[in-house]
Amino acid sequence: MELNKKRYRDLDTYYKLKYNKKIIKLPLDGGFTCPNRDGSLSFCGCIYCSDDGAGEWTHKSAGDIKKQIALQKDLLSKKGRQEGYIAYFQNFTNTYGDIESMREMFYTAINQPDIVGLSIATRADCLPDDVLDLLKELNQETDLTVELGMQTVNANTLEFINRGYDHKVFDQGVDKLHKLGIKTIAHIIIGLPNENEKDYLNNIDYINKKNIWGIKIHNLYIENNTYLKYYYEKNNIDYKMRKDDYAKIVVGMLRKLNPNVVINRLTGDGINQNIIYPEWSKNKGAVLSTIDKIMKDNNYLQGDLY
Repeated sequence: MELNKKRYRDLDTYYKLKYNKKIIKLPLDGGFTCPNRDGSLSFCGCIYCSDDGAGEWTHKSAGDIKKQIALQKDLLSKKGRQEGYIAYFQNFTNTYGDIESMREMFYTAINQPDIVGLSIATRADCLPDDVLDLLKELNQETDLTVELGMQTVNANTLEFINRGYDHKVFDQGVDKLHKLGIKTIAHIIIGLPNENEKDYLNNIDYINKKNIWGIKIHNLYIENNTYLKYYYEKNNIDYKMRKDDYAKIVVGMLRKLNPNVVINRLTGDGINQNIIYPEWSKNKGAVLSTIDKIMKDNNYLQGDLY
């Protein structure tokens, strides 16, 4: 089994060391919606959110969770390789809705063959007591991670993107999960309007302060059928961040980051034909290799400025 030669603590290597085999996340669509879309908070959603709610790589048309898992295994597995799988409930808000339906769905997923863990993407304002009780149960049954959309700690930006709750609520959500011993992943977006490097490093300071287990960092990309596309075009705004600019920003964040934090993602992962700007974000491999090259050429490591 070959380990990655990254200069940061990448998720793939973390799982290989933990399970002694390749672990693959299987994106699943549980049929959830979001309080920011169903009218509870708004009908608009966050301004960058597409109609799929970040579920571009899911296959709801395959059927129920068992069938989706089977299909994703066929699509993502490699013949002859030792593998395990994480059931990843990815799009929209996966702790929002009927608690018994959630229970049935999550337990169905973790009881499928070779599923070693469960990853649930949700909002920090959708963690009521009954959901926390269920997450506590699941954390005792499987390798559980809960992903929360932090995006930024900048209050003005949070209002602009129409997330629907402030950073204090996010902070409270993190505390609830930490109290239960649940590994938390914070999702950060680089390139939101009117933000700069100081904002990005403030995000890292917060991650360090809260001892968050893992992070996802990705560039802002603008998709069709989003309010953000309309906003940029209405106001005649150019998308100015270049690939090299983004890579340098990410490297600066990694150097300040606690070296124990697990890096779950360092670039966006949208569907190419849906992305309008920037063109460079469609080449995920080039973005990652640029980050790796800067780290290697300068002998930088995650946390060397922590």
